[in-house]
Amino acid sequence: MKTRIWIKLLCFCTPLILFSCIDAYDPKLVGQERYLAFEGTLTDGPGPYWFTLSKSAGYNNTESVFDRRITGATVTVTDDTGQIVRFIDDSRGNYVSPTGFRGKVGRRYTLNLTYLGQSYRSDPELLQAVPPIDTVYWRYQSVKPRQDSNGDFAVYIDLKDPAGATNYYKWDWIHYERTDFCGTYTPPNSIITYKKPCCPSDCWIIARSAGEIILASDQFINGNKLTGLRVATIPFEAAGPYYLRIGQHSLSEKAYQYWQTVRSITSNVGGVFDVTPATLPGNLHNLKADGAPLVGYFQVSGVRERIVYINRYAPPRLPFAPTNRPYWDTCDPCVDGLYRTPVRPEGWRD
Repeated sequence: MKTRIWIKLLCFCTPLILFSCIDAYDPKLVGQERYLAFEGTLTDGPGPYWFTLSKSAGYNNTESVFDRRITGATVTVTDDTGQIVRFIDDSRGNYVSPTGFRGKVGRRYTLNLTYLGQSYRSDPELLQAVPPIDTVYWRYQSVKPRQDSNGDFAVYIDLKDPAGATNYYKWDWIHYERTDFCGTYTPPNSIITYKKPCCPSDCWIIARSAGEIILASDQFINGNKLTGLRVATIPFEAAGPYYLRIGQHSLSEKAYQYWQTVRSITSNVGGVFDVTPATLPGNLHNLKADGAPLVGYFQVSGVRERIVYINRYAPPRLPFAPTNRPYWDTCDPCVDGLYRTPVRPEGWRD
């Protein structure tokens, strides 16, 4: 699987001037060694929280860090009161928080991880509050016709930055869409692939902004309103409302600097987890001074969310019609996970 991620760093100089730098990077590694790679964020929003572990791959290989998931690790999070929370291994390279666990503003959290005799620990990270999103709006933009669309929607937000200390931000989004099938089946000696309906419950497929990282600092506009921040691009593959839940996260200064360093390394070397510059200043450390590194960053953030429905009836052209398949006479269950769920999304409209 080829994975390409876009980093968008937004640098504010005045309330009226916005500079943005966009760089694409492919998270591949060079060299023969394969290091553990961690991805995960703990917030004060409702869980569960999903952490992932994978093994690195060779630079510009057909492999990706996300192709080699790691199971069998022990993952815990501790706070500054001594509470210890163990994350559950789902046997697919995901480590999921237990029911009822939720981060709290003002607490400091530390990640602890053990795998194959190697022990890792993060620096303590403070969970800082983040202001709400003021406004969400979008604009249709035509693009060169693709296989599935004639255009897309650029989604923007405004927010009021609190005065006082410098604030660092990160945005992500999640999209839910009800699906009418939970599996496919091709009978022997047939060229027709059938859809298998979901049973015994409805099912929603999930798309996440895992491939897009959007950062901003209020260093030069402290206490003013930030406007016109582009946080998502929505495909026009159907003429109907599009559910979008936007998350606005607080970042520590170190986390913000980490992603700025990622951009610098990407420009000079070509890979975010490149083996040569293994000193990428993250917050994860092997407890043995000469032990193999754990790449990635344990992020702890306050989060405020907005749920919106993007109206996709406005464009002058219709999207390309999807390919329809016939249904098979048996059904499959909807398996809860990162990309599919039988749980009705918050704020869902029928």
